[in-house]
Amino acid sequence: MGDLRHRIETASPEVLQRLESGEPLASLVSLGALDLIAAIARVGLGKEGSEGLTLVQKRPEHPRLVKALTEPSFAELFPQSTRPDRLALLAGLLQILDAWDASHTAAQEADDLGERSTAAYWHLIAHRREPDPGNALYWARRVGRHPIHLALAEEAASIFEARDDPKIAARLIPGGVWSASAMIELTTQARPGTPLESLARRLQRVEMVALLEASLAAATG
Repeated sequence: MGDLRHRIETASPEVLQRLESGEPLASLVSLGALDLIAAIARVGLGKEGSEGLTLVQKRPEHPRLVKALTEPSFAELFPQSTRPDRLALLAGLLQILDAWDASHTAAQEADDLGERSTAAYWHLIAHRREPDPGNALYWARRVGRHPIHLALAEEAASIFEARDDPKIAARLIPGGVWSASAMIELTTQARPGTPLESLARRLQRVEMVALLEASLAAATG
């Protein structure tokens, strides 16, 4: 994970204020797609080291920002991208803002249109946070081995090392590769307010940043 993660840490609050005030996304195109996406991600996921989103969906805290994220606005922001790639990225941003229904719809539409890079993964996360672990496992099988899984395993390994928790590490990153199905199991078992929930939320944040970066790369070619 690289440039997007850095941009999330340094995202301008002015961008967020303008979007939250109801200014359309199209009016901010000149700021650049990467900075816009990073600013939105900062709202949903917080800074590095924070726990990010809850494991289970909740009511959106930034409805005006959600309203600004429309498919037409994304067509202006990513004029060279395909519609399926834009929808997959939109699904991710809506998910991190807890706009669950809109995120799920965008992920399904992208999948229906043949997007095979990140839409299924966002679909997995949507059902994991619904929570519907059985449905999430179906989408985990659809995702299979994903290109972000090796990088995720490296990030997770450093978190596990700090916790000195080899048992969970063995479950989540068997053979040095991230296990999406084990992550579903972990989030199902984690209870609010417990150390396990805190761990799962940190891992989820790492996963979402990596997947956002992959979605953005696909949308920008």
